[in-house]
Amino acid sequence: MLTPKQKQILDYIEKYLDINGYAPSYREIADHFGFSSVATVAEHVENLKQKGYLSSEESGYRALRPVEPVDVTEPDLAGRAVPLLGLIQAGKPIEAVKTSESLEIPRDMMSKDVFALKVRGDSMIDDGILDGDYVVIEPCHNPKNGDIVVALIDKDNVTLKRFYRESDHIRLQPANAKYRPIRVKKVTIQGRVRGVIRKF
Repeated sequence: MLTPKQKQILDYIEKYLDINGYAPSYREIADHFGFSSVATVAEHVENLKQKGYLSSEESGYRALRPVEPVDVTEPDLAGRAVPLLGLIQAGKPIEAVKTSESLEIPRDMMSKDVFALKVRGDSMIDDGILDGDYVVIEPCHNPKNGDIVVALIDKDNVTLKRFYRESDHIRLQPANAKYRPIRVKKVTIQGRVRGVIRKF
């Protein structure tokens, strides 16, 4: 849950991004809210990151961006079973690994033709998707910028990344500073993440 000040800072960053196309600097945030030190801003930003509302898409100046929180829940026994179609790599693209299993998901994640994939890798940890989690996928071929998608590259290789359409290419952005973005001219989007299930 956000404190009132954290909510104000997040709203300011979102509005600044909408107007300018890039994030405010720590100094601009400090000046806007009357903080005497950028260290105060850094503390608020770190708390927003830990709560899953903000991340740094890449290192460097003005790299902050809001994150649409992903729903992480334990399976609801009152839900329904959906096909577990295989493994999805949250890291470097790999060849899809198919299974014939199913997974019980909560009713609020249900929609037409949803399916599940098990995550392998840690490239999406800053978006709250961990190695061993299950992602519930809603078929989608025209994602919005910022959607977390299942991307098919070179017909056989699949990966889980955030989608960004840029001027002359598609950027598939990890949520872990250890990994570099994947830039491709062509990609097939098989679906976007509707939710995440974690088994304890």
